[in-house]
Amino acid sequence: MLKVCGRQSQIPYYIEAIDVNVYSLEEINYFVYNHVNLVYREFFCDALFEYIEKELHKEDLAGTLRKMEQGGASIQDMIMTLLNRSGYYSAEDMSNISSMILDIDNMSRGQRLTVEADSLFREGRYDSALHIYFEILNGREKEEQPNDTFYARIAFSVGVIYARLFMSRNANAYFAKAYDLYPDPTYAKACVYMSIINHDDEELLRTIIKYRVTDDALEAIKKRIRAMEMEIEREDETKAFVEDFKRPGRSEEILEYWKNEYYTMLS
Repeated sequence: MLKVCGRQSQIPYYIEAIDVNVYSLEEINYFVYNHVNLVYREFFCDALFEYIEKELHKEDLAGTLRKMEQGGASIQDMIMTLLNRSGYYSAEDMSNISSMILDIDNMSRGQRLTVEADSLFREGRYDSALHIYFEILNGREKEEQPNDTFYARIAFSVGVIYARLFMSRNANAYFAKAYDLYPDPTYAKACVYMSIINHDDEELLRTIIKYRVTDDALEAIKKRIRAMEMEIEREDETKAFVEDFKRPGRSEEILEYWKNEYYTMLS
């Protein structure tokens, strides 16, 4: 969480990666924290150090970063130093960013993009996350040494988003794509789940044949789905919702609310 903004300069510092001018250390930190996939070694340059030193009057921080850059420090260490010394983010925020940028110096472009997409996914900004995930998948053929486990995980994430948007067939298509890229049983199980939830017997049969699902495994999955459905039905909130939905005109109000929420989520 950002703290109160510190000193602001009348002179802007231009960040080319996102085509914006910033006027404070807080804004520089906001860019680094929220667009870490765009932070390459060139970002830590003399122009940035001079701006922090002369315009924002953070001589110690500028000096530390300058020495780190001259000494060949890792991008990860420079990012953490910038954010830590600025003091704008909480310990929890710092822990989150630290885990995201492990070995960032050796990340491919696709891996860097994944950092941002995963963050958008966690925030529920599904449309923006999907846009980046698709960009990663589309760039798979351009990678010199494609890592199927990596791309399988991306395809699975796309499937999960579609499942959360109740777009079941799309979800199943990407769960299947994930399995084709890397045959992890988790991806096959997700396909079975979606086929059952879709109530599509033909799709379920194809899924059972393709992934060689045993009768015991299929029954276990069906029991799990039934248990989840019963648990939801027993919830007091569900019962209250059903009663509320029965009121004259209430169904239209709820559907309109959901529509607005959906468009808000995609923005």
